[in-house]
Amino acid sequence: MTLTSNLDHSGAAGSPAQQPAGPLLPRPRQATDTTDAATVPAAGGVRVLIADPDATSRESRVTALRESGLTSVTAPSDVSQIPQQLIAQPGGNLLLVSLTLGPAVAPIVEAAKEAGWSRVIALAPAAEIGPVIDAIGAGIHGVLVGRRANPATASVPSTVHELSSREVEVLRLVADGRSNKWIGDYLSLSALTVKSHLARIGRKLGTGDRAHMVVLALRAGVIS
Repeated sequence: MTLTSNLDHSGAAGSPAQQPAGPLLPRPRQATDTTDAATVPAAGGVRVLIADPDATSRESRVTALRESGLTSVTAPSDVSQIPQQLIAQPGGNLLLVSLTLGPAVAPIVEAAKEAGWSRVIALAPAAEIGPVIDAIGAGIHGVLVGRRANPATASVPSTVHELSSREVEVLRLVADGRSNKWIGDYLSLSALTVKSHLARIGRKLGTGDRAHMVVLALRAGVIS
């Protein structure tokens, strides 16, 4: 949503004697459409949209994210309307799109890119290379493979700010959908060392689910 301001430059030629003694009153605010007002998060909030055709998986993710303290989580049941919703709500933070959507993934990702969403992560229920390759071709930032997250029971733990710089670096790469092996090669670490970093991150954040770790770190401002 783009906000515009109409500045009043009239009256520049008026003499000081003709100007009112008190402060100028602002112009009456023009009526605006507030249909999507409830979907706009507070300043500094994280906006998440979930594109998942499976009701059970979708509701589980929504529950986990909201119980983590995120209030702006959208998960439409009609996935065919998601591209239009992304365009109508530009500048979001995280789109989680299930690869079970098949050919519908590409137009959803394209709409997210057009609307300026910061990060698009594909959710793959299994390590099948075909859908992953298609999603990468569509322009996603990364892929998370595994089961859906279990609902969390607490908000972002204060220990999130105890993450070391290396742990934050690892978590940022996880947010990009990188595998342990890729992260290890990139940081000149063994895959076992990366796994150890993730285990420590999980203990500090209170979750072993990679997607949940990413969302908690985003909300806390540890990564962006």
